[in-house]
Amino acid sequence: MSVINMFRKEALRQQYKSQEFGHSVIKQPDIINKAIIFLCIIMLIAFIGIQFITLATNQTYQLTISVENYQPLVVSQAVVINKQLVKDGVMVNKNQPLVNISIIDTASKNNQYLSAENNGYYFYSQVNQSVIPAFQPIGYLLKNNADNEYIFWLRDKLKNEVTVGDFVEIRLNSQAVHGKISMIFGEYLINEGIRIAIKLDDSQYLSLLSPQSKAKLLLKKQPKSIMQLLK
Repeated sequence: MSVINMFRKEALRQQYKSQEFGHSVIKQPDIINKAIIFLCIIMLIAFIGIQFITLATNQTYQLTISVENYQPLVVSQAVVINKQLVKDGVMVNKNQPLVNISIIDTASKNNQYLSAENNGYYFYSQVNQSVIPAFQPIGYLLKNNADNEYIFWLRDKLKNEVTVGDFVEIRLNSQAVHGKISMIFGEYLINEGIRIAIKLDDSQYLSLLSPQSKAKLLLKKQPKSIMQLLK
């Protein structure tokens, strides 16, 4: 065998080994392929979850009851309250006597009765004085509302947008009153808040809606997808 043939065979052998080595480097282990497939599945599940999984968001705010829900009971002269005839927060009927009063004048003190002008819930004025000046409320009558719809003020700066139809829970003296926002009047006002109307589910706890009540409102926003919350 000639030297040239030997050299040619050796060159072909080295070339073949080089090709084998190249194939072994390029070929990936099965564990890497499985890891890539698993990662793709995880990413697909996460994408679907972001698009379709919904979360409910709840927010709590300070709430006060608007004075426009009440009819103030006043007298055009200064009076002395002798006796409250009904308990605070009691449902009363039209023309029912509520308070025994004495009108102050220069001649005499005449005992009279202050009666309810309409049906509703009666609340004391909570004034710490024996003599009530003219036209100052002696008490308040929560107006009878067939729709159970009342006006409130959300005092805190809103974290998220409040919309009509949002479900709410009002906490009054450890009692929960449920309803939904039926109307929004204007925008947030500094030192006042935002004025809203809430339609209550029932009238069971209307006796708690005193003008002096300090309430908290739990705003139950409609469930949103994770994608909506991230926007």
